[in-house]
Amino acid sequence: MTTKLDIPEIFRDNTTIVKNHSIKTHIFCILLRILLGILIINNTLSLNIILLLSLFVILTFGYKYFKLPTVWKVYLRTVLIYFTVFVLIFKYGDEYRQVCGTLLIVDAVMGLQSRHIFERLSLLK
Repeated sequence: MTTKLDIPEIFRDNTTIVKNHSIKTHIFCILLRILLGILIINNTLSLNIILLLSLFVILTFGYKYFKLPTVWKVYLRTVLIYFTVFVLIFKYGDEYRQVCGTLLIVDAVMGLQSRHIFERLSLLK
């Protein structure tokens, strides 16, 4: 039997750096991704760094999307958003920098929503 804080094995992502990804580590990751979006908006990161980070996220989370089809996290959303950022930066350079940073912030906040929905559904058991 699971408590509301335990994620059932079928939904767990055992590929994370921190095992048993708690709400604290989840919030830390979200704040880190929001900071990344702010750094992009403020023109702090170079275009090459943004492209490399986007490519890394696309490959890593794309792999996780196919390897872990039942996990509670929405890896496909993250892959699509970072792919969009990659294309916009690659094709247009600085022109859509604010849009790219905003997309990353929105993706981070939507990650909070994913966790919230999952926790509410698990209360039904």
